[in-house]
Amino acid sequence: MDRPPGSPSDPESATRVGFLRSIAQDILRRRRVVTISRLKFAFVVRIRPTIRHLIPYDGGPGFEEMSARFGAEGVAMLAGNEYPMPPFPEVGEAIAQAASGINRYPNATSTRLREALAETWKVPPECVWTGAGSSEILTTTAQALGGPGTSMVFPWPSFAMYPINTIYADSKEIRVPLDSSLKIDLEAMAEAIEPDTTLVIICNPNNPTGSYLARSDIQAFIDRVPESTLVLVDEAYGEFVAAEGEPSLIPLSLERPNLAVARTFSKIYGLAGLRVGYLIGQAACLQALRKAQSPFVVGSVAEAAAVAALGFQERVRERFALNRSGIDFLEAELGRRGIEYVPSQANFVWFRPGARAPQIVQALLEMGTMIRKGTSEWARVTVGTDAENRRFVRDLDRVLST
Repeated sequence: MDRPPGSPSDPESATRVGFLRSIAQDILRRRRVVTISRLKFAFVVRIRPTIRHLIPYDGGPGFEEMSARFGAEGVAMLAGNEYPMPPFPEVGEAIAQAASGINRYPNATSTRLREALAETWKVPPECVWTGAGSSEILTTTAQALGGPGTSMVFPWPSFAMYPINTIYADSKEIRVPLDSSLKIDLEAMAEAIEPDTTLVIICNPNNPTGSYLARSDIQAFIDRVPESTLVLVDEAYGEFVAAEGEPSLIPLSLERPNLAVARTFSKIYGLAGLRVGYLIGQAACLQALRKAQSPFVVGSVAEAAAVAALGFQERVRERFALNRSGIDFLEAELGRRGIEYVPSQANFVWFRPGARAPQIVQALLEMGTMIRKGTSEWARVTVGTDAENRRFVRDLDRVLST
C-alpha cells in the first residue's frame, strides 16, 4: 500500500527531513563554536589582576528599585547619606531651563560654577576644580599621584572609595585604624607616612563614624607632612558640622601648597543625582591634577543646578538646623535603648547593635527601611525626614524584639 507523500517512510520526505536536520545541527554547532569562542575571548582579555579581583563599591538598592517593591510611601531611604528633601524650587527651574541645551557639550572647565564657588568661598577661580561629585575628584587625584612605587595613607574605617582608588591608581594602600573613641588618629597617620607616600586623605567629619577633628588639630598634623605629599581633606559633610563656627580648611588651602579640600553638592544641597563636587587648593597643584581628568565630567544641567543652589545660603543654614534636630532625635532614641553610638557631626549616626548587626540591617531592609551595613557589629543610619526617623526607630524596635 502506497504511503501518502510527507509520511515518515516516504523516501523523498525522509531525504528532506535528513537534509533539514543536518542544516539545523550545523547551525547549532556554529552557534556553539561562536559562544565558546566568545567565552574564551572574555577570559583571554588581560585585565589587571587587581581590577579583576576588585570588589566594587556597593551603593545598595536605589530608590526606584525599593519603591517598586514597597511603593513610594513604603520606603525609608536611610542608607546613602543623601539629604531627604529635593533641591530648592529655583534649582528645579534652573535645571528645566538648562535642559533645552543638552544637545551641546558643557563648558569643559565649568567656568560659571568655578566663578560662583570662588565668590562663595572668597578664593580665586583658578583655585577651584570641579568634578562629577567629590568622589570622582578623589579618584582622579589618586590616579594623578599614584603609580608603582607610591603609597597612599588614609584612616579606616572611612569612605569605601579610598582603598578602591589605590587599586585604580596602582598604588600601595596604608590603612590607619581609628583610635579607641573611633576618631581619626592623627598621630598614627603621621607615623604611617612613608618616603613614597604621595597622598594622605582625611575625611572630616569621618564617614561612616561621623566623628570630627578640630581645624587646629588637622593644621598641626599638616605641619608634620612632607611638602611633596598632598593632604586631601574630604569635607563632603562639612555643611553639617556644629562643633565649630568655621570648620572648613579651605582658607588654609590657599596658604599650603600641599593641602586641598574637597566638597560636594550631593549632601545638603540635595543634588546627589546630578553628581557635582569640587576641590579647592593652590592653582598650580589643581592645574596639574586636572590633567588626569576626563573631559566634560560636569554636565551643563548639573552646573546650572549647582550655580543656582549656591544662591540660597540662608536656606542651607535652615537645612543644617533640620539635620541637627534629626541627629539629636536619633542619638537620644538610640541612647534610650542602651545602644552605643558615636556622637555625630554629619548627617548620619554610626551605632552598635552588636553581633546581630548584619541581620538587623537585612531585616530592616525587608521592611522597607534601608540603612547602611557597616562592620560585624556596627551600622549607619542617615538622617531622614521626621517621619522616616520615627519609622526607623519603630522598625528597629520590632527587629530587636524578635
